[in-house]
Amino acid sequence: MLDNILADCSTEWSKTKTNKKHPYRNFYLATVNKEGFPEVRTVVLRKFDPNEFLFTIYTDARTPKMASLSAFPFAELLFYDSRKLTQVRVRAKCIERSKDEVAFSQQHENAQKDYTTSHAPGQPIKSMDDINYLNKNHFIKLIFKAEKIDFLRLMRPNHQRAVFKLQENQWKGSFVAP
Repeated sequence: MLDNILADCSTEWSKTKTNKKHPYRNFYLATVNKEGFPEVRTVVLRKFDPNEFLFTIYTDARTPKMASLSAFPFAELLFYDSRKLTQVRVRAKCIERSKDEVAFSQQHENAQKDYTTSHAPGQPIKSMDDINYLNKNHFIKLIFKAEKIDFLRLMRPNHQRAVFKLQENQWKGSFVAP
């Protein structure tokens, strides 16, 4: 049963590549900033590697999450499927921060513009008319490696909860009280 839960999670993350409306495609990424405060934002799952449990997202190199991950490379990823009443929390480490011109070139033209603004994300501006675009991009690919997966399914008569930890390159799971 535990193996099925982990395999189901992997299958659902893999489906996000072809199903843009999949509930796990947009998820929450939580980091801790240099001052020790949590920061949570919604991001898009761009790629999932089911063999290594790697999660890839794209971001602007100037975002606060980059500074947070430089100071403390760990994050929590939160996925929720409201139809299946399933929540999956993934503790992960950011193992790669890299420019990826191929991935950038594959983005829709409107999406590419988002990474070329003259102002960094979160920087104060006087009005939306102040947004200018540069000839260079600030596109960065981030890859997170899962270290712990906490699965919760709300159901009757009993909720299901299982925790999986990566130990010596193998996932070890156990049921825990919901």
